[in-house]
Amino acid sequence: MTGYLKHHLDVAGVAHQLFSDVAITAIHQGSGGLPRTVNALARGGLGAAALEKASLVAADHVRKASSEAFMPSGHAAAIRPGS
Repeated sequence: MTGYLKHHLDVAGVAHQLFSDVAITAIHQGSGGLPRTVNALARGGLGAAALEKASLVAADHVRKASSEAFMPSGHAAAIRPGS
């Protein structure tokens, strides 16, 4: 997963890692490895981090993206990094 995200960041011209290790785990768990879902969670996590003016996407940003993008009525997604 790290390599996949790094490749996309490289293509976008970003030279440094924007996702914490725990955020990458959350993306992996929340997406089931499906590229379209990985992209949606990564993009949503970036947006959530930007709204908070954070320089690094954290697992909480990914959880917020997941709950907004995939869960009806704002229910929280069951993404538990490290479990």
